[in-house]
Amino acid sequence: MAVSFPLPFADWIGKLPISSMAFDPVEHVVADMTGEGEWLTDDVAPMLWEGSVTLGRMLQGEADHASIMMDLLRPAGRMFWAFDIRRPFPAADPGGLVLGASAPVISALPAGSREIALSGLPAGYVLRRGDYLGFSYGGGRRALHRLADAQVVASGAGVTPAFELSTLIRPGAVVGAPVSLIRPAIPVMREPGSVVPGESRSRITSGFTFRFKQTLAVIA
Repeated sequence: MAVSFPLPFADWIGKLPISSMAFDPVEHVVADMTGEGEWLTDDVAPMLWEGSVTLGRMLQGEADHASIMMDLLRPAGRMFWAFDIRRPFPAADPGGLVLGASAPVISALPAGSREIALSGLPAGYVLRRGDYLGFSYGGGRRALHRLADAQVVASGAGVTPAFELSTLIRPGAVVGAPVSLIRPAIPVMREPGSVVPGESRSRITSGFTFRFKQTLAVIA
């Protein structure tokens, strides 16, 4: 049966022993200096999340799964979902049990593209600096942000005050959009030429690693 793209995280990386993962928003800025020593900078492309995955020691079946799924991702345009496994839940709600079946949404987008407010949270729900949140915008693109404020607490009605994000909100975000706080994922693509398949000895493979980069493609 043919697989569909973006590949679900749980269907391939989630089945493998991840030894380490890097996950970071990377700027694309050019810089120059005037004769008076003033720096001139300009954004030449959107800031995108980039990262790398290093797999631990794998048995033959695991190594086969890793290499075959990677082969499926080699053709241009093929994507998979990724999230930061180091922080899959809000820090104050490990496991996401407090959030439960609540369905948070964007309740306000103050001018300036730096702040957001949420509603639909449990009363008194706590978000802390570094917590991830994701939502769709612009007709099917996916945004991923981290909290910049030290702490945000929802009111008894489950509404937060406006709080700052570590990266700017792109045009197209709208009030009422559902917000994911549990394993918020973005579509990414394998970075060409970054795959190191590792070495195998006595049916044990180690050293398998690759890099990936966010795509702003519209996901149906």
